[in-house]
Amino acid sequence: MTSSPLVLLFTRDGDFARLVYETLFPADSVLLIARDVRSGLQIVYERGRELDLAVMDLVDDGCRGRTLLSAVHTCYERLPIVVTTSDGAEDACFLAYANGARSCLKKPLSPVGFAQAISDVTDCAPPLSVDYEPNEINIV
Repeated sequence: MTSSPLVLLFTRDGDFARLVYETLFPADSVLLIARDVRSGLQIVYERGRELDLAVMDLVDDGCRGRTLLSAVHTCYERLPIVVTTSDGAEDACFLAYANGARSCLKKPLSPVGFAQAISDVTDCAPPLSVDYEPNEINIV
């Protein structure tokens, strides 16, 4: 990873966005948050080559979220992708892995388990700081 990792976070869940932010906050990274597939595709189109990690919460987005996952993986095969699903979605992890995820976690997540999953798919667990540009969404 570069000295300032760029991370795509795809989620509609404010609590999960806070977990990502709080778990990985202290380093020199940039968190790009997409609340819908269109925003996610726009971020990937504009900044995809710069991304170091993608975290995708597929709990509320079903097929559309998997479409984004597949598109990101097709364009950037080497990009580490961590997916989260609901506890009852038994087939969701199989579909996530088939569409390029390197890790699939079921909610609810602990900060320690989440940080370990990030560490497992990247060179190191990148703590995040939040910077904003025109297409980025504030999580507050």
